[in-house]
Amino acid sequence: MNKYLIISDIHLGSKDSKPEILLEVFKKYKAKTIIIAGDLFDHHNLKRLKKNHWKVLSELRKLSKKSKVIYLIGNHCFLNSEFMSILLGFDCRDELEIELNGDKILIVHGDIFDIYFTKYRWISNLIIKLYYLTRKTIIGEIFFDIFKHHTKNFVEKSGKIKYNALKYINENGYDKVIYGHSHIPDHDDKCINTGSFCEERCSFVLINRNKIELIYEN
Repeated sequence: MNKYLIISDIHLGSKDSKPEILLEVFKKYKAKTIIIAGDLFDHHNLKRLKKNHWKVLSELRKLSKKSKVIYLIGNHCFLNSEFMSILLGFDCRDELEIELNGDKILIVHGDIFDIYFTKYRWISNLIIKLYYLTRKTIIGEIFFDIFKHHTKNFVEKSGKIKYNALKYINENGYDKVIYGHSHIPDHDDKCINTGSFCEERCSFVLINRNKIELIYEN
């Protein structure tokens, strides 16, 4: 059994979410601890969840009886860690620290490294609200596809998420960081981005026998 299965950015309730792939991951990869690094839900309106989305929640509850499930708060979370714990029945926190091969590793959603979302959160929230108001129209779909494309480029380049993540761990005594948020999977010696379950290639992190792996599932 693996030590850790780390997933993030599932965005249940979104049309882009791929719960069927996540359910397959749960079947294939067993772990002592499952860490959800933020953004399990896309929106506070749970009526948007489809049948397969509810299956993910049901499976997580089943898995929590055999494995430890930890949920880390993300920028799409509509409750703080205390109330998310009550809602989900899991251990919910803002961040988590683990040790591996003598390394101190920080696990966090990653929005704290994103200058755009931390400085201009109100703009992001406004755009998201506009999308939800228009999502059933052609205009809404076109608008969001354009915004999504430009936001990813802007967040990765201008927000300098990875640069800020490295700076943060260096200043705070960590050796590595595992995070999500940008939906862009990445793995090097110090920074590991889990990716998401919303893109063409879904990805997640697996830690087994003191080895960190970034794994892709289609």
